[in-house]
Amino acid sequence: MRLAVIMPPLHPMPPSPGGGVERLVDILLRANDDASEPLDITVFSRFDERAKAAAEGYRHTKFVWLNTTRSEPLSNQLEYKIRKKFGRRLHKRYDYLRALKLSLRYAEADGKFDIILLENCFEFARDIWKLTGKMPYLHAHNRFFGAGHAGAKRDFDCIEKYIFVSEYLRSAAVRAGVDEARTVILRDCVDMSLFNAANYADMRVEKRAKYGLSDDDILVVFVGRLIPEKGAIELIKAIDQSEYSKSKLKLLLVGSAEYGEDIRDEYRELLENAAPEGRVIFIGSVKPTSTARFLARADIAVVPSVWEEPAGLPVLEAMAIGLPLIVSDSGGIGEYTEEYAKTDGCVTVKRGLGFVTSIAEAIDRFAERLHSDRGWAGEIAAAARGCAEKYDSAGYYGEFVNIISGGKD
Repeated sequence: MRLAVIMPPLHPMPPSPGGGVERLVDILLRANDDASEPLDITVFSRFDERAKAAAEGYRHTKFVWLNTTRSEPLSNQLEYKIRKKFGRRLHKRYDYLRALKLSLRYAEADGKFDIILLENCFEFARDIWKLTGKMPYLHAHNRFFGAGHAGAKRDFDCIEKYIFVSEYLRSAAVRAGVDEARTVILRDCVDMSLFNAANYADMRVEKRAKYGLSDDDILVVFVGRLIPEKGAIELIKAIDQSEYSKSKLKLLLVGSAEYGEDIRDEYRELLENAAPEGRVIFIGSVKPTSTARFLARADIAVVPSVWEEPAGLPVLEAMAIGLPLIVSDSGGIGEYTEEYAKTDGCVTVKRGLGFVTSIAEAIDRFAERLHSDRGWAGEIAAAARGCAEKYDSAGYYGEFVNIISGGKD
C-alpha cells in the first residue's frame, strides 16, 4: 500500500522535538520499519533542518520537504474560537498549500497513492480531493470544524474517513454535521518501554538534588505547552495555596509556548511573576525522549487543562511512569483515565469556581499519603501502569493499518 502522510504547516516531522501529532506519527513510522510487510510511506512536511537530519533514521519512509514561510503559532483555544466562528477558511495556509500541490503532483508521477492521510490539517481536504481525485483520510487530534459556517456539509463530504483520538472529539464532530458512518476512533498511545520509571531509578536522587530536594520531598510535575488553555497558571496558584508543610513541595514545569523552542512571551512572564519564590522550576522545551526522565523524578503529575482537551498525551505518559495523577474534567481526558480513576491514585477536579483550591487540596492529599504510607507509591505505580498497558504503542500500528485498509468501521 502506498500511503501519503501530510503534516500540518506548523509541525514538521519527525519530532525534534515535537508535539503530540508528530510523536504519534513517529511511533507509526518506526513500527512500519519493523513490520514484516511495511507500507510505502511518503511524508510531506515543512522543511526544518533538525527534522531533516532526524528523518534519516527511518528506513521505509520517504520525506518531501516543503519550503514555506512559518507563521506565528496560535494557541489551541484561540484557534478553536476562530474556527468556531469562521470555519476553516481563515486558517488555510496558501503558501503551504501551493508547495504541497506541486510536491503531490511530482510524487504521484511515480504512481498514485492508495491513501492520502491528513494529520490534523482538514483545511486542505477539498484542495487535495480536487487535485488527486481521491478523498483523503483525516486523523483528527483537535477540533477542525466551525459552528454553522457556510459550506460545512460540502467540506465534511471531502473526507473518506475520519480517525478521531477520542469519543469526545468524534461526538462533537458528528453534532457539527460529520457523517458518523465515516468515523472511527484510534486512541493515542504511549511507549511503555520508554516511559518506565525503572529505567531512570539510578538517576532519581542525583537529579532531584539539583532542585534542592531530598528523596522524601515532594515534586509535582506539569508537562505540556505553556499556554493559557493548558492551566499552568492555575497550577502555580495551587502550589502557592498548598498547605502541606511536612516537607518541601516544588513544581517542575516541563515545556514552552512552542514545541522545540524556549519562548519567553507574556504568558511565561505571568507564570514567573505568579510563582512562589523558590518553589517553581522552569525546564523549558525538551525532546520527547527526555520527557520520561523528568516524569520519573517527580512524585505527582498534574494535567490541569482549562479548555476541552481532545485527549492529552501527558495523561498517558504520567500513567505509564506510575505517578499519582490529578486531571481536570476536560474533553476526552476522562476516557483515558476511566480505569485509573477507580483507584485512589487518580483525582478528577472540576473546572470553574474553586478549581485552584481543589487542585491544591488534591496535591496535599497525595503528598500526605506518600509520606504516611511508604508502600502506597509502589501500589499506585503498578495500578497506573496496568491502566496504561492497553494504550501501549506496541499495538498502535496494527490498529492504524487495520483502519486504513478498511478492516475497521
